Parts: sequence; C-alpha cells; structure tokens
Amino acid sequence: METITLLNNTIEYIERNLDSELNIDDISKVACSSRYHFQRVFYALTGFTVTQYIKNRRLTLAAEELVTTEKRVLDIALKYGYESPEAFTKAFKRLQGISPSALKKLNGKIKAFPKISFEISMKGECEIIYRIVEKEGFKVFGAEFVTTVVNDAAYEEIPRFINKIFENGTHDRINELLENPKGTLLNGFHYGFKEDGTRKYIMGAELLEVDISDEFTILEVPKLTWAVFEGNGDIPNNLIIQDIWRRIYSEWFPSSRFEQVEGPCIEKNFWNDKKQSEYRCEVWIPVKRK
Repeated sequence: METITLLNNTIEYIERNLDSELNIDDISKVACSSRYHFQRVFYALTGFTVTQYIKNRRLTLAAEELVTTEKRVLDIALKYGYESPEAFTKAFKRLQGISPSALKKLNGKIKAFPKISFEISMKGECEIIYRIVEKEGFKVFGAEFVTTVVNDAAYEEIPRFINKIFENGTHDRINELLENPKGTLLNGFHYGFKEDGTRKYIMGAELLEVDISDEFTILEVPKLTWAVFEGNGDIPNNLIIQDIWRRIYSEWFPSSRFEQVEGPCIEKNFWNDKKQSEYRCEVWIPVKRK
C-alpha cells in the first residue's frame, strides 16, 4: 500500500544520511506526511521514536567501523554527530554495554540494531468499525500523570495509574462531581505527546458547570474532526483497548485517506447495559483528510 511504501522510503532516506544531519521535518516530507502524524505512526509501529531509531542505527554503524577500520574514536564520533568523545562514549555504552575504546581494543562483539522495514499483513481479522465525527471544542477534567519512555512502559503504567485512583477514591470523587453512579467508568485522554515518546494522561470526563478543586487537571480541547473506533468483548478491557490501537496504526491508517493531527486521543469506556460482564469502548483520534 502507498503508506507502507512511503514509510519504507523514509527508512532508505535515513540510511543514506546517517552520517549527515537529519531532522524530522525533512524525513516526514519523504513520507508525504505531517511531522506530527509521521512521528505517531512510526512510534506506534516500531516502539521507537524516530530520534531513538536514528541514534541506535548510527551507534551500530559506528561500532562496525570501530572494529573493522583504523579510524580513531574521535573521528567516528564526529562522523555520526557527536560533538565530544564523552557524549559518544556515554551513548555508545548505553547500547553496546562497553566503551568505544574497549570495543576497539578487544575487537569485541557488536550488539546490532538492524535497519527496519515496514510490511502490512491482513490476517482476516474482523472488520474495523469506525465513524467520522466533528465535535466543537470542550473542556475535560480529571487526575493526570506523565508516562515514561522505558520499553513502551505506558501500556503498563496507565492500568496501574487507573487502579491507583480507584483504590484511593479519586475515581469516585470525579463521579460525585458529575453526579454519576458510583463505579461509572471514566474516559482516558492521551495528550502532550513528546518526541521522546512520553505523553500526559488524564482519567476523567468532560467538564460540566461545577466547581473543580486544584487536585484535578483541566484540559481544553479545540474543535476537531475525529475518527472514532469501536471495540467490545469480555474483560480484561486493557487488552481490548491495546488491540484497537494496534489495528488503527498497522491497518487503518496505512489504508485510509486520513492522517492524525495534533490533539488529545480519547479512550471512552462503557459497560454493556444488557450484559454487565461485557465491556465496550471507543478510541477517538483527531484526524484530517490527506
């Protein structure tokens, strides 16, 4: 598909320029995509930010040169964009577990970070159910935290955070302000995405005309067009949500005429009124037509 071809073109572009200056704007142009959309798709498909991928590829090539050539560590460091041997050594040890000079002296084994390629595999899964919604601007409030970037930890951190606010009563206090029945599921808002892979997350709801204490975060959401994806099944619900996210980026975006725009992504959670053991959800992603 066209999107997959363009993504692979960006990988080839990166490979040709690993010893030159690379920036996200130029790379996203090769993908015929906005900077924001390209970074989100790349991270969702690979588990790495674009900058992490470039850094790891450069350090792999640097390691290969260290053990196969007579070049000095300083020369190799400068070639791959490091301004000092100290900065190069710190990054190199993080990936290889050994200093550049030690690797060169010992002719040691290299931990390779290989070049990636993108493929799309249609495995006959159930259809993706979605709708396009235009929604005026609104405000949300709730409990907030910031995810980390260690091994895509958000998938573990967010469920832990949700369990925490259930246990300490925060979830119930939000429902009381909304005059919802106790235990009503709130929504998740992902926003403030950074190039290093971190994001902010609010568990809360749309803000009504009520007084909000300082313990809660308020987020203003502008008027946007949303692609709304539906999911359902028996609990555990976090696996259902994760599967929807996976299919959005691996199947829907590569075959659609939409791209993601800057703005919060929303997870809406519901119990099935007819079967309380069954969970259903929606994932809202702000988009525009290409």
